[in-house]
Amino acid sequence: MRLTPENYQIILAHEPVASSALADTAAPINLENCNGVLIIIQEDYAVDANSLVLTVHEGATAAVATAGTYPLAAKSEFQIWVNLTAQTSDVFTKQTDAVTYTINGAAGDNAIVCFYVSASCLTNGRKWISLGAASGDAGNLVSVTYILDGARYQGASLPEATS
Repeated sequence: MRLTPENYQIILAHEPVASSALADTAAPINLENCNGVLIIIQEDYAVDANSLVLTVHEGATAAVATAGTYPLAAKSEFQIWVNLTAQTSDVFTKQTDAVTYTINGAAGDNAIVCFYVSASCLTNGRKWISLGAASGDAGNLVSVTYILDGARYQGASLPEATS
């Protein structure tokens, strides 16, 4: 299968915003009809003082996932890949599976972090997830993109996964 927008739904989860303002404002995504989601977080450094702590929240509704009431916990670990020098390198390093990741503000130049969250790791009855964040720098910019994996829909066109 080709990696195209027709085959893999690509969703802007958050437009570029100050890292300190990302908080729990990324768009929620419904994983009910797919295998999982690749979450791509890009942070552009201007100020390297504060680390950006990333988590994934789940919920039975979009609002609950966005509120951050239920962060993924033990036995819901997801895969993580990191490139802390994305401005000068295309090399990603696989990290230990976890339920959170911290981008060290002093680690290097621009960073790209990828999470693969499987729909099977969600708590029964919860089909929505949202990226959450804490800390970060007002001078750094961060953006978030979701790519749905294995979306299965009956219709001729893909419905919105964020509504």
